[in-house]
Amino acid sequence: MLTDIHPPPLEPVSLDEAKSFLRIDHDDENDLIETLIRSAREQLEDRLNVAMIERSMRLERFDGGDIPLPRWPVSSVDDVSIDGLNTADFTAKLLSRPAQVMVSSGAPVTIEFTAGYGPNQSDIPAPLRQAILLLVAHGYEHRDAPADTMPLMVDALTMPYRVLGL
Repeated sequence: MLTDIHPPPLEPVSLDEAKSFLRIDHDDENDLIETLIRSAREQLEDRLNVAMIERSMRLERFDGGDIPLPRWPVSSVDDVSIDGLNTADFTAKLLSRPAQVMVSSGAPVTIEFTAGYGPNQSDIPAPLRQAILLLVAHGYEHRDAPADTMPLMVDALTMPYRVLGL
């Protein structure tokens, strides 16, 4: 199970950016727009297996071996514990996608790591920020559409960030 130890301190797109993109000049729907921004980020992070804003995460697994980390890019593996005890007996491949931690144990493993493009909105690639704005606009304009509806332009913008399986 993946858990944000510290949720992102800010979203990849600010409220003002989203309101400007939507051409909204009133504050009546700020809460809705902020919810749409958070929802768009979460949807893209899950779909692309990335972390937009850099933050600490925890992955809990019931066994060891080669463990792929479910978010990318990974800047560091901060802590590994096997069956509740910290260990330094692991190998990490942070540049591969997905990043991996290799632990030679069949016991439960907890991995704490830092993932994300960076701490600032400007660290996130422009196509991903644009995809968030498009998802916010889609959600704002089509409030009754199914949650899994993905505009074609979002697919086009995010294609280079997907990992396709064979």
